[in-house]
Amino acid sequence: MPYFTQDDLDIDVDDFFYEMSDDDKVEMYELLSAAGYTSSFKTSDEPAGVPEWEFTNIMSKITVNRLQLTNEEDEMLKKIASRF
Repeated sequence: MPYFTQDDLDIDVDDFFYEMSDDDKVEMYELLSAAGYTSSFKTSDEPAGVPEWEFTNIMSKITVNRLQLTNEEDEMLKKIASRF
């Protein structure tokens, strides 16, 4: 698991998440699943895995902060979306 000092009392969830190894993320996902928190991450009847959870998390952040995107970032997202 990530290591933090006492000076890091205000730990941002993003900082914690991105410091985790893939094994730690799998363990965290299993803990969240056992506690019933992962039902909102499912995109189908099959349980979502860590990659799907990470993607959903990324897309959620983009959605919430869409007004802070630069023109270049907005164009990049439009270009990606146009491929589909």
